[in-house]
Amino acid sequence: MHLRRNIVLAVLLLVMFCFSCPAFAAGNTLQVHVDGKAASMEAKVSGSLAFLPARDMANVFDASLAYDAKKKELTLKSGKTTAILTVGSSNISVNGKKVSLDASPMIVDSTTYIPVKAVSAIWGASYGSNEQALYIRTDGKAVQVPEVEKVFTKRQAVSIGGKNTPVNYVLVPKSSNLRADVALAQNSVGQTETMKSLAQRTSAKAAVNGSYFQSYDSSKSQDPYGILIKNGNLIHSESTGSTVAFTRNGSVKMDIVRSAVTATVGGTVYNVSLVNHTPAASSNTVVLYNSAYGKNTNCAGGTALIVQNGEVVSVHSNKAVDIPSNGYVLLFTGNKAAAANGCAKGTKVSYTTGFVGANGEKMDWSDVRTAVGAGPLLLKDGAVIVNPAKEGFSDSAGFDLAVARSAVGVMKNGDILLVAGVKCTLNQMASVMSQLGAVHAISMDSGSASGLYVPGCTLPTPGKEISNILIFK
Repeated sequence: MHLRRNIVLAVLLLVMFCFSCPAFAAGNTLQVHVDGKAASMEAKVSGSLAFLPARDMANVFDASLAYDAKKKELTLKSGKTTAILTVGSSNISVNGKKVSLDASPMIVDSTTYIPVKAVSAIWGASYGSNEQALYIRTDGKAVQVPEVEKVFTKRQAVSIGGKNTPVNYVLVPKSSNLRADVALAQNSVGQTETMKSLAQRTSAKAAVNGSYFQSYDSSKSQDPYGILIKNGNLIHSESTGSTVAFTRNGSVKMDIVRSAVTATVGGTVYNVSLVNHTPAASSNTVVLYNSAYGKNTNCAGGTALIVQNGEVVSVHSNKAVDIPSNGYVLLFTGNKAAAANGCAKGTKVSYTTGFVGANGEKMDWSDVRTAVGAGPLLLKDGAVIVNPAKEGFSDSAGFDLAVARSAVGVMKNGDILLVAGVKCTLNQMASVMSQLGAVHAISMDSGSASGLYVPGCTLPTPGKEISNILIFK
């Protein structure tokens, strides 16, 4: 008997607790707009359901409100409409007619909340919401829900050389859940395109210019420098600079990283020094070309192995060759060409891709989906770490010049900063990024390549066509 009584008491206490305990996670709220104006209330969110303070909604519709604590009944009266709601029940009565809601009213911190669906059931109002706000129309007409702003253009004064200088930048909040991607000019490595055209055709919500590239000799291919990763695939590799990378879960990595690609040809293993990058005429190296480079290698030196379905299909010397869409080309130059000259058709070929750090240590970048190489690194954990020589920049004199510079930064809360068009030296750029709130930062290509893009905004624009951009969409 005592056991049964204790069980009943426990159940009653549990029911009472469910009626009164907080059902909303901290911070899960929406701003409320009524008939186009911001209201002095917030909607609480639980899962996909929104709840409104009953007292505030009574005021909006000029209704009286009464609460019977014994019955846990809430009565709302306005004009000829009388609605009765019961805490803990999703069924309500409107002028004596039963109506089912998608949730029940509840009491949280002494405030009674009603499901947003009740405003439609009781007063015939219409509503709609986005990630930031709930919109209500008391006349029941269709609600136009505005698109949520995902990125923000900012302007802030910073100190550069002892002078206050306004800086334009773009903030990409972590909460925006925008995905980073690298967009290639003309959809190929080694081409150029205007930043505006490139950003618009890839539907970018925000963009900053990307890697350095060869743009001073029109007789040469306009190949980028550093590492490029798109959709998890290495599409360009060259051993200069550092890299900013974005993983599957949206986290950011900034580091000095080099590709470690090896090709196995008929049982012999070769280190692949370059991926989709034209080798120097005097080089002794192995280069891998795939469809990311386009249709042709555009390189007439060395010995090229055309590989399809894991085997050599043809061998060519001292001529540019077509890149198979379902395969790749291994180009052997200098003293390495002799090893490929005697390679027979049908020879088995494969390659593997990995990554190493500045000291040759293995790095696990298997979770990286997007990466753009540039550099030098500017900040790590809030400290300035500028070191061009360590990153392989042989001529660092230009870093001491005050030119338009670009950078990507990460704030402590995970928000992304995109900065461009700031006339300063490299070390001053590190200070600028710190003043803007970045704890990690990397320099991107600068000078006439420096630029930002947000649809409909006036921002610094590159003075020339560029190789690639880092976009968020």
